[in-house]
Formats: sequence, structure tokens, C-alpha cells
Amino acid sequence: MPSDRDTSEETISVNVELASPEWRLRTTMSVPSEPITLKEMLPLVQSFADAVVGSTAKAVEERGEKISCKKGCGACCRQPVPISETEAHLIRDLVERLPHSRQTEIRDRFAQARQRLAEAGLLEKLLHPESWDKGEGWAVAMSYFRLGIPCPFLENEACSIHPDRPLKCREYLVTSPAENCRRPTADNINMVALPFQMWVAIARLDSASAGERRIPWVPLVLALEWAELHTETAEPRPGQEILKQFFELLSSKNRSQEQDALNESC
Repeated sequence: MPSDRDTSEETISVNVELASPEWRLRTTMSVPSEPITLKEMLPLVQSFADAVVGSTAKAVEERGEKISCKKGCGACCRQPVPISETEAHLIRDLVERLPHSRQTEIRDRFAQARQRLAEAGLLEKLLHPESWDKGEGWAVAMSYFRLGIPCPFLENEACSIHPDRPLKCREYLVTSPAENCRRPTADNINMVALPFQMWVAIARLDSASAGERRIPWVPLVLALEWAELHTETAEPRPGQEILKQFFELLSSKNRSQEQDALNESC
């Protein structure tokens, strides 16, 4: 949890120490002293997520296992990736900053993916995940995967926005053979267990209903459409206040409770 704050004129430095049974992470996070939005905090959260994932991956390999994920293996980029509402707005901003020709290309890919989902009868399901029955997420995910729809940002089996990729993408690591990811089942994929899921904390943090069991999320493949229909309403808050709530959400539930909620949501 955050501790020992050192204030300066522009930023506040927060010392963070986290531990799991296999590793300990100590780092310093500097947040703006002026009020900011959660979207402006995302780069800091992304860096923190990379540190946690990196420490976990190192511990996995030290016990003799090997992370299978690498550039050129884009099987996981054909899954219905859940992202937070704030990340959906960030994706929209990222696309809008692209040169016109590149932006048109990416928007066309989003449109083609939407059309494929509509033709397969999955579009309405993904537009309204809050209506899913308990346990329905796995069946929807497998139906989606069988369509082979690539992420609009996937190029040459690699992520074209890797530095800006969503938190869920950063957290997805497996030790099972890479070829299994092309034909996934509940039994042949060995996912690396993280001590907590950063994307879930952000999804709860930017939701007005943060106390609800259901995790509010947006399918990455529909992020542009969602962001264009939902105006950003979050008011700027002091950075240290946002960071404090983020860590409270990380530590407020144990992993099994959070995983149950995730299974119900996506």
C-alpha cells in the first residue's frame, strides 16, 4: 500500500511496496499534485501493471516454467478483450490522434469486426454484457474466438499499439504451449496467476456503481462505438486520492471473490 509521501511543487511521490508469496515489489509512483482525471492517470497505472506482471513472470521462470507469450503469436488477440470504460475513451483518443489515412484504416477494421459479430448473432450480446446469465461468459468467449476476428490493432500477429495496449492485455500470460492458444479449452491453457487484476480495479474505480458485484466493462472491439456514445463525465480529482482508491480496490477483495465477479461479468 502507498506510504511516506514526499510533496513537491508539481508532483507527489508515493512509495509503494507489494508482496506475494513469491516476490516483493518496491517502487515509487509520482502523481500530479493538481487535480487530474482517471484517464490521465492510466499511463502511471500501465507502468505499475508492467512492474507487477514483470515481477510475477520472473518468479514463474525462476521456478522452472517458461512464459509462452511472445511477439508473433497473436492467438490471444482474437479473444473478446474486456477493458474499463476509461480505457475505451483512451482507445478512442488514440485513434483520433492517428494520421487521417491510418485512422481510416483502423476504423474500417473496427467496422468489419462489428459486421462479423452482427452476422454471427453475437453483437447484441457484446453490446449488453450486463444482461448475461451467470457463467455465460465462457460460452460467449468461445463463440467469439471461433469467428477468428483479429483485434483491429493486430498487424503481422503483433500489437501495433503495444505501449498503449489495455491492462487486460498486459495481464494475460500463459505457460502452456503457444499452439494451445489457437485451440483453447478449459483444460489446455495454463494462465499465470497474478496477485490481483489491475484492469478490474480501474473498471470499478471509474464506475459510479463501484460497490456492485458486476464489473462494468467494454469489449475492446466495440471501444470506439461505446466511447462515441458515452460522454466522459468524471471530474478531475487529486492524483493521490485516485491512487489511494485504486490500491484500496486492489486490496479490498481476495482473488477468489474477484474472480467470481469476473466470471459473472465476462
